[in-house]
Amino acid sequence: MPKTEEEERQARYAEFEESYARTVVERMDHGFIHTFRPGFDDGPPMRSWASTREYRKWCKENLEPWLGYYTVRS
Repeated sequence: MPKTEEEERQARYAEFEESYARTVVERMDHGFIHTFRPGFDDGPPMRSWASTREYRKWCKENLEPWLGYYTVRS
């Protein structure tokens, strides 16, 4: 852990140099986190609904609330 302002600056610069040396693919690998989404990732790759009402009903019955696919009532 850097103790002086100069050591902190050098540590930040070294971290920048290290990340700058990565390839674009490595940067993308470090930049995205895959999160399993129940209801989406464990089902068929494509789905379609005849209406928005059917879609919202499916979301309510199949998706976890923390995913944010629910109807907000005021």
